[in-house]
Amino acid sequence: MIVRPRLAYSRLRALQLEPIGADPVPSASPSPPSTRRAWYGAVLGFGAGLFDFLLLRLVGVDVSPVVVGFFAVTFAGFGYAIGLLLDARDRLRASAAALEDSHRRAAHSEKLAAIGRLAAGVAHEVRNPLGVIRSSAALVLEDMPEGTDNHRAARFIVEEVDRLNAVVTALLDYARPLAPRRQPVELVDLVAAVEPLVRDALRPKRGRLAAAGGDGSALRGDPDLLAQLVYGLALNAAEAIGDGGCIELRLRRRGDAVELLVRDDGPGVTPEHAARLFEPFFTTKRTGTGLGLATAARIAEAHGGALELVPGGGLGPDGRGACFCVRLPEAA
Repeated sequence: MIVRPRLAYSRLRALQLEPIGADPVPSASPSPPSTRRAWYGAVLGFGAGLFDFLLLRLVGVDVSPVVVGFFAVTFAGFGYAIGLLLDARDRLRASAAALEDSHRRAAHSEKLAAIGRLAAGVAHEVRNPLGVIRSSAALVLEDMPEGTDNHRAARFIVEEVDRLNAVVTALLDYARPLAPRRQPVELVDLVAAVEPLVRDALRPKRGRLAAAGGDGSALRGDPDLLAQLVYGLALNAAEAIGDGGCIELRLRRRGDAVELLVRDDGPGVTPEHAARLFEPFFTTKRTGTGLGLATAARIAEAHGGALELVPGGGLGPDGRGACFCVRLPEAA
């Protein structure tokens, strides 16, 4: 049975995605050493020995077959050794890359742990006073005539406290570990359920949404979290485009995975920003917290997939704009 996404408007209208904490996707076990390249080297070395013998015969030099065999075997041994060295070099490079990725994941986990400790302290020390300040300002706001300086000041206090509380909430959500519910879900239905909310977000800019369906492949994951992932990326694109701009949600199959492309015709992402795009707290927005894309990447990874920026994949001329690709494995 396919579970259709159950979306709550109050949750999806939040500017930040709800994150999940999950263990890193286990890496594939290392493959046994391959000797194919070594045997290629041996064959090439043996051929080089025979080629030298033919050259000597062509110039009129009489060479003993024993000597020819000795040189051919020697060259074959050299080729085999060189092939083994090349294979060992490739394995060392792969091990170094895996070690670097492990260090990166460990550093990321340490950062999340620090964020969690910070968030707990912030929640305890800041949220309660914020509640008192907001309640007091709201009471003053009700008693003040509209249009007066005191009314505007009280309204400003309420708005700023709400903004600060949203930042604290986003910080707590990002640091809180949540396990996704694994169940079949249709990504096509999920995108269709998110479309009305995306169109509503585009209405102030008179933006256009182009949604392309797929083949209905089922995934195994949390429908609510996946819906928040899709909506968050679409909302990010809606904020990036100008008046009358366009965004596109497109599904496609690639091998044993399903890809969701979220494209727009906005200004795009500069190369210097692309390198840090998925880092926590990195943002180019004046009011952003820098947790949206970082959280989206965590949701994708927790489902065994990945989120990446596709350079030159925007909807504008010559690929201008941004294109984010969510790659998720199909249900087994």
